[in-house]
Amino acid sequence: MSKPQTADGYIRVSRRAGREGESFISPDVQRKKIESWAKLHEVEIVRFWEEIDQSGAKLERPMFQQALARCEGGETGGIVVARLDRFARSAVDALSSIRRLNEAGARLVSVEDNFDGSTPMGRFAIGILILIAELELERIKGGWLTAVSQAVGRGVHISARPPTGYTRDDKGRLLRNEAAAPSVAEAFRKRATGASWAELARFLEANEVYPPTGNNHWSKAGVSALIKNRVYLGQARSGTVVNDNAHEPIVTRAEFDAAQATTKSVFKQRDGSLAAQAMLGGLARCAGCGHTLKITGNTDRKSGQRSPVYYCTGRYATGHCPARANVRASLLDAYVEEQVLTALQAEDGLLAQAVTASEEIDATARSVAEAEHELDLFVNNPRLLSLLGETKFIEGVEARQRALDQARATLAQVRSQSALAEALGDGDLLQAWPSLNVQERRRLMHGLLERVIVTRADRRGRHARPIGERAQIVLRGGSTLRASGKKRAKTGP
Repeated sequence: MSKPQTADGYIRVSRRAGREGESFISPDVQRKKIESWAKLHEVEIVRFWEEIDQSGAKLERPMFQQALARCEGGETGGIVVARLDRFARSAVDALSSIRRLNEAGARLVSVEDNFDGSTPMGRFAIGILILIAELELERIKGGWLTAVSQAVGRGVHISARPPTGYTRDDKGRLLRNEAAAPSVAEAFRKRATGASWAELARFLEANEVYPPTGNNHWSKAGVSALIKNRVYLGQARSGTVVNDNAHEPIVTRAEFDAAQATTKSVFKQRDGSLAAQAMLGGLARCAGCGHTLKITGNTDRKSGQRSPVYYCTGRYATGHCPARANVRASLLDAYVEEQVLTALQAEDGLLAQAVTASEEIDATARSVAEAEHELDLFVNNPRLLSLLGETKFIEGVEARQRALDQARATLAQVRSQSALAEALGDGDLLQAWPSLNVQERRRLMHGLLERVIVTRADRRGRHARPIGERAQIVLRGGSTLRASGKKRAKTGP
């Protein structure tokens, strides 16, 4: 230990108001316990950290992190707490913090539990007690989480007020408000085609659709929160508890995704502007660096007319692009449009993939549940820490967390593909496509595609490579759309 005669005192109270009884230790009592221990063991408490209304289940407590940083910097020899549950209630977070202290040559001391983390037995005992503390926290939370899970499962939307566009029945379920819902849906469509937050606020106010607070004016933050709220997909949620079919949705998944995917490159577009003529604005990416392609103009020498071009600027904060891509918007847009429409019509194409993915959702959802269960069983088994040791135990937790993350990513992918089937419906999109303008087609492309990757136009003699060899179309969910091969793509930079 770098400074065996110094330490910081750490004091934490979850909630100050209304607390009493044996489970509550006031800040003053915690301080006195720490000071008494320090005097008895001839340790100088160089600084006290006191955090009020901070849960021990949360690792990112500002003062707690500062105390750990002081130990790692050699400014103090360890952390002293009145009781171990003041240090942490999460086993994984606590063990991670203890490891940081050990690596810094610092120690953790719990006064009331009479444990000193500078000894092997102390570290072992502290690990066991933290597991017990976490189990106690889970027991306390259990009743609330069970109630929340059951309510969300019944389709109850847990909030103080129903969101704009809905009313609430006597059972807590949301009902579509026919007076406001059409304007909410139109706000999503306007956002997808480039409307700003201020424009959406004016649109909603003009249609007498107001925030759930009853205020007669929308702020930009309020409109942003509305567009990002998954409740309009029919989803009820509370924390990690989600019910995707809780009530009638106001927008389709494609409309929702299109509103989220709209980027600055799609904004500030006026009819007739170059950006407004580019269907893949915000979707086209440079293969050389991964950045979104900007839009500029190219002037025809004969007619003098300007047409949009996607291009990579080449200079970024992360460095220079090694292979800058550029392509005429008319060339890339026509190729991507042809491939997407062909895939939608093919029996084994994009629509078939969407239907197949829909059938896989239940299986992948079970995989997520199994991975969550496996992680919970591992973390909440006190015997594993003693059998495996601290290092192996944490490695086991991290491995199971990676498996859970992968399962969740897979579920998100198949859900995204399934959403395409809902968006496409019974073929109405294909019938309506010829009559859509560029902005409407862009909105739908944002709902169907994740990105279009374009490589540099390396030439073969006097001709550039065909656009079909330069463009890679990536669907929502991450799968790649293969070229149909029915038409030979035009060439050009």
